[in-house]
Amino acid sequence: MLNAQPDLEVCATAVSAAEALGLLEQVRPDLVVTDLTLGGRSGLDLIKDVMALFPETKILVCSMHDEMLWANRTLQAGARGYVMKDADGPTFLTAVRTVLAGQRYMSSRLAASVLESFGQSKPRGSSSPIEKLSDREFEVFRLFGEGKTAKEIAAQLNLSPKTVSVHRDHIKEKLGFSTSAEMIRQAVRHVESQG
Repeated sequence: MLNAQPDLEVCATAVSAAEALGLLEQVRPDLVVTDLTLGGRSGLDLIKDVMALFPETKILVCSMHDEMLWANRTLQAGARGYVMKDADGPTFLTAVRTVLAGQRYMSSRLAASVLESFGQSKPRGSSSPIEKLSDREFEVFRLFGEGKTAKEIAAQLNLSPKTVSVHRDHIKEKLGFSTSAEMIRQAVRHVESQG
């Protein structure tokens, strides 16, 4: 679809964050379109790496992961836009052109949510406890909620099982859970509520 546009050209594709970073060094594209689920490291890690190494590069996230849950984290990491994978072709092209023009792109649903949050005064400490989690802790929490074991999470995120255990302990502490089973039950509920 992008190559069919007279003003756009796909100059490289990658299946992992490491491959993408290598290609960025060679090709220096104007725009990176990335998913959050990649081989090796996560798309969120890729965004942070790209911003550190190639800060002039614009990034658009195109993912199946719910924008209401992930867009804020990706925008804070340095992405300029977030579009759902199930968006139609014209919407995707609008997102690409908006980000290339140096503006931010978000769906009308997400924009309405952002504007609504500005219009409401929240009492101190009223935000979701999940917002206390770091990006990595949030990923681990979500994967536990999807029924993955610590070993499977370690393999998927390219971490050691010990590191996953440390993240699990931090999640329990930040969210006030006394047991891992309690934390996993809540993670499952959270994932189901986002479906």
